[in-house]
Amino acid sequence: MDHGQLLVAVPGMLDPNFDATVVYLFDTTDGAAGLILNRPTDIPLSDVLPDLGEAAAAPAVVFHGGPVMVEHGLVLGATHTEITVLDTEAASGADPKSVRVFAGYAGWETGQLEAEIAAGGWFAVDNSPADVLTEDPGGLWRAVFARQPGPLNRYRTYPDDPRLN
Repeated sequence: MDHGQLLVAVPGMLDPNFDATVVYLFDTTDGAAGLILNRPTDIPLSDVLPDLGEAAAAPAVVFHGGPVMVEHGLVLGATHTEITVLDTEAASGADPKSVRVFAGYAGWETGQLEAEIAAGGWFAVDNSPADVLTEDPGGLWRAVFARQPGPLNRYRTYPDDPRLN
């Protein structure tokens, strides 16, 4: 796994923490750590970090980044070519509509994520900086599949509830 890749949950993942999620890997040095990009909360960012104001991308809410340390926040900043983890001071001076704030993160011990991928739990794909700041986080899982070549592309049509198919 490489820093900056996306993990896309396989359809029907049984772990409710990761069902239909897209995770941006921001650290792969000792195990792996990432942020769920498509789980916005109902918490307005202005209630938590009012200084970010114009820097926050829409929707300007806190995102649920994963089940680890949910009481801590992380800020991702994105440009057309680069995605970086920022502290809140740097984020408050960032370009307009260029940051997203996450509560918690997803983490894997050394070898754990590789085992989950080998078992068929995740697809690892390249990111697009637009993924981090998408204005449609609810559609991100399908959008990432839609741009994949070959067999992965078919997952874009996977029904929300396969029992109704």
